[in-house]
Amino acid sequence: MEIRDRIVKTANSFIGQEEIKGNLGFKDEDFQDMMEAVGWKRTEAWCAFFVELVWKLAFVQDQAKVRELGMIMSGGAVATYNGFKKAGYGISTTPEPGDIVIWQKYKQGKPHWSGHAGIVTEVTPGGFVSVEGNTNDAGGREGYIVAEKKRKLNLTTTSGLRIKGFIKVTDVST
Repeated sequence: MEIRDRIVKTANSFIGQEEIKGNLGFKDEDFQDMMEAVGWKRTEAWCAFFVELVWKLAFVQDQAKVRELGMIMSGGAVATYNGFKKAGYGISTTPEPGDIVIWQKYKQGKPHWSGHAGIVTEVTPGGFVSVEGNTNDAGGREGYIVAEKKRKLNLTTTSGLRIKGFIKVTDVST
């Protein structure tokens, strides 16, 4: 199975995992243990930690890559993007399954330090499908679940979340 397929399968396997309101933990103890193992702590936003968990599980047979990911990724979406960019990973405005999508928050045309992260699972006309942690399944602002979302390729918004880029995974068979 190719790495992109493993990433998509892994992300999809977590759909429906729910937090305890207020980022105080997770209803599934095994999921909580996995999130804590990648660095998540109670009360922290967890979308970027979820992305880290998915990629690390997908690369579990390559422990050198898992260690590298641990040094690149962080609990912040924009900081994770910057870490991958600095490490020389390919970043594009074109999604592919298995990519990490990073959004940056904008307010009145100005970028904010915060954002959101997810895993691209499918490319659609004009957009993509992603699996995201710390979101919801109804479209509201309060994140509490791992959910599948249909997203537009939004690269120019001046208020709200704007796609910063798609972090590319090298497609290798292992």
